[in-house]
Amino acid sequence: MKLSLVITAKDKNDLKLADLLSSIEAQDFPKDEMEVLVITEGTSESAKAIGIRKAKGEVIGILASDNQLTDKRFLSVIMSQFPVTDAAWPSFYYHCIDDDVLNRYFALIGGNDPLAYYMGKNDRLSHFNYEPRNNGNRFRQGETTVGDNGFFIKRNLIERTDLDNYYHVDNALEAINARVTCGLMISIWHKTGGNIFSFFRKRYRYGLQHAFNKNRRWHLVDFRQPKDIVRLIWFIICSVTFIQPLLLSLRGYSKIRDGAWFLHPIICFLTLVTYGLLTFQVVIKWLFQSLSAPMAALKA
Repeated sequence: MKLSLVITAKDKNDLKLADLLSSIEAQDFPKDEMEVLVITEGTSESAKAIGIRKAKGEVIGILASDNQLTDKRFLSVIMSQFPVTDAAWPSFYYHCIDDDVLNRYFALIGGNDPLAYYMGKNDRLSHFNYEPRNNGNRFRQGETTVGDNGFFIKRNLIERTDLDNYYHVDNALEAINARVTCGLMISIWHKTGGNIFSFFRKRYRYGLQHAFNKNRRWHLVDFRQPKDIVRLIWFIICSVTFIQPLLLSLRGYSKIRDGAWFLHPIICFLTLVTYGLLTFQVVIKWLFQSLSAPMAALKA
C-alpha cells in the first residue's frame, strides 16, 4: 500500500464528505495502491491520530470532510515527490468565484485566520503576493504551518510523534523537523466558510478547546519570541485602524477582481474581538482558580 488517506468527519452522510470522496474517486492515482479511512470517532484531532494508527500506506495524507480535490492529478502530483521528499502539501487554497464569499476570502488570504497571516504562520500562501499558475512545480513554503487539509507525510515519521496528544500543526512540525519538505504549486478546496457569525462562534469554541491547552507545543502567538510580540501588536494596530487591511484589500483586488478581498478589514476586526473575549475569559478563569485554591486549602 503506497498511500493512506485519513479523513476526519462528524457525519458520514455529510454532503461535503460525499463531494470529497467523489473527487478522490476521480483521481488518476491507482486505486489499488491506496486506502481511504473515514474516521468519525472522537474530536477532529483525536480522529486524525486514530486514522494514523490504522493506516497501512507508506505515505499518509490528512484530509478534512470539507476538502475537495479539484484536479484529477492532485494525488499523482503529490506522490511523485516522495522519492525525494519526506512531506508535501498544496501551496494554495482553491479560489472559486462561484463559492460563498467567506470561502473565497479565506482562499485569497491563504487561511481561515487573519491573525495567522500577520504572524507569518498561515495555512497556505496568500494570493496577496502569489498566484498558482503551473500545477506540479515545487515551491518553497517559508513559515507556513501545515498538518491538515492536504498534508502528506511518510507514515514512519508521523507515527513517531506524540499521537496521544495529537494536534495537527504540532505533530506535523515535530515530524518534519529538519526534513526535506515542499509545498507544491497546486491547490485544494477548503470549504470552511459559511455564515460569518457561526464561523466566529466556531473559532471561539476552537480557541477554548485548543489554544490554551497545556499539551500544545506550537502556539499561534509565542510570547517567548520577540518577533511574535511585535507581529501581534502590528495586527492589533491594523485591526483597530482599518487602514492597512483596506490597502491590502485594494492591492488584492487589483490582482484578482473579487469583492471578497474587502472582507479583510471586517474579518481582522472581528478576529481581534473574538480573541480578545477569549483571552479575557481564560484570564478570569485562571484568576478564579488561583484564588480558590488557597481558600480550599485553608478550609481543609
